[in-house]
Amino acid sequence: MKFFKHVKYTLLLGLLSVLLLAPSVDASQFSFSQSPQSHEVVAKPGSTVVLPFTLTNVGDPSVMELHIYAVNIEDSTGAYGIIPYYSDNPQAIQFSLHNSTHLLSEPFFIHTSEAIAYEVAILVPDGVQSGDYYFAVVGQAEQNDGYVDASTLSIQGGVGSLIYLTVSTDGTLDQAGSISQFGVQSNYSIHLGNVEYVLFDSFQEIPFILQLTNTGANLFRANGTISVRPRFFGSGSKLITLDATYILSESGKTLLSSESRDRNNSARIQAPFIGIYSAQAAVNIGSPGHAQVSDTAYIVFPFSYILYLVGAVLFTATGVVFMKRITKE
Repeated sequence: MKFFKHVKYTLLLGLLSVLLLAPSVDASQFSFSQSPQSHEVVAKPGSTVVLPFTLTNVGDPSVMELHIYAVNIEDSTGAYGIIPYYSDNPQAIQFSLHNSTHLLSEPFFIHTSEAIAYEVAILVPDGVQSGDYYFAVVGQAEQNDGYVDASTLSIQGGVGSLIYLTVSTDGTLDQAGSISQFGVQSNYSIHLGNVEYVLFDSFQEIPFILQLTNTGANLFRANGTISVRPRFFGSGSKLITLDATYILSESGKTLLSSESRDRNNSARIQAPFIGIYSAQAAVNIGSPGHAQVSDTAYIVFPFSYILYLVGAVLFTATGVVFMKRITKE
């Protein structure tokens, strides 16, 4: 009996190993990448610009197509959507594959681990109005189900690269922006003199938010830092590097960093035990860049610890009084 019991457990362990450790197999593994992620171009009316791209397949062999999408700003926060763009109007901006026997939207086969280099020619006809135009060059699987609108380019069944095209008759750019919001997010604050201090409990997470607004006619690239320094009874300075990003015309965006938890904050850091701190945001806007600076301040204090201590003292005092009364009785 012991032998059969041993065999039963051995078979059970083997079955669990197969179920838990065996890799899942899909009918088709879609995995592509395209580089570069974006191109920033300034072109004059009547000119043609040629941009290089590389589409790489690291999944199963697939039939692909190349498509052009127009990128439209949806709101003032920098979110955008994409819609198919067709070069069927000779007076509008035209797209084509450069030095290629293939056409845009024409299916082609790409093998596993194959990288296809191609060039997209952009013709800016005479008479095109000066300003910014945003497009996406997308490699997508044939019979794609569609696309997803998002604040970052996310296409179902495809990969894309953004093209930031500025049409200018003389090559000059109108790049201007400002810091529309910088601070730390909390429900409590106090005023000491002319300075507002935001309040945080000890070891609480401190969320920073830094938003830029494009006040010019053309997009610009922004980058910068948030520096945190102790003012009084604190220790340790911190420098947060913000990720470089494009701010499209007539829109704004929250700058992010490696310490962002989501797109609603620029960084999150843990508060120390106690101290008064100042934080400064320094942002470079455009090329050549001009700096924008904004300051904020906050106080970290052990509110919860003091509350617990007061509660413990009151509880102890109440217990002592109660015990004395019992003893007298």
